Amino acid sequence: MGYKLRPRDPAAEVRKVARQAIEKAVEALSAPPAERGEGVHQARKRFKELRALLRLVRKPLGKQFQRENHWLRDLGRELAESRDATAMLESWDALAARFPEPFAEPVFRQAKQRLQARATHAESGVAEIDTRLAKVMGELNDGQTRIDDWPLQAKGFDLLAAGIERTYADGCAEQARVRLDLSDEQLHQWRKRVKDHWYQTRLLAPSWPMLMQLRSDSLKKLADLLGDDHDLAVMRQLLQQQPALFGDEAMQERLGNLIAERRSELQSAALKLGGELYVQAPAELVARWRRYWDGAAE
Repeated sequence: MGYKLRPRDPAAEVRKVARQAIEKAVEALSAPPAERGEGVHQARKRFKELRALLRLVRKPLGKQFQRENHWLRDLGRELAESRDATAMLESWDALAARFPEPFAEPVFRQAKQRLQARATHAESGVAEIDTRLAKVMGELNDGQTRIDDWPLQAKGFDLLAAGIERTYADGCAEQARVRLDLSDEQLHQWRKRVKDHWYQTRLLAPSWPMLMQLRSDSLKKLADLLGDDHDLAVMRQLLQQQPALFGDEAMQERLGNLIAERRSELQSAALKLGGELYVQAPAELVARWRRYWDGAAE
């Protein structure tokens, strides 16, 4: 997210960032057919960033928060199918980078070819994709008109404080649950809250650039660890649902073992890093960020 909130008029800054994100999403979805996959990926990232922005001002938005949040969630789902098959290939390549020797074998290369054919087939419904993209872009343009009506009356850091505290507290809670339950769903829930906190940290970077950038970088690393783990969980599900895509039973077992080994590594690294990032009490973190903000506003 190249957008930043500067300590001058936070309500105006929030509206500006929201408009910029919607404009970037429309631009990404307007990409030519050859770049459509990446365009959809970038648009979905903008939706997630917008939802993190909404969580930053959740309290002042009141009931309007749910409307806008669900709207963005549904737009992302409209585009999910056209992205998932391509994401599977990226996950395969990441796993191959970790285990280059087995993935160089013919049986693994043949499995990747089948995954590539699956991705090509998923993108072949051009007319349907065009219809979906047109619908989403139309809704985004309509959404732009609602931004001026967002009730953002609170002044200064008070506009943001409750959202920062809740997002960070939710991340603390999800991490605690993960330590008791390493299920795919629980890890995914933690990842979503980590990404929200990461996006918000990036937004507030101008208040204290050096320290906020360091935290942002660490949160990005944590989100990537959890994202890679989630992608492998999806691959494991596909392996169970469509085993023929991956070859015979011996090949399926080998791949399953490699997925499990890599996921164990990723989860261990994520828990270690998360323990360093989610150590402060939520109220203390908000008080510290308020000092940053007030100092930058002077």
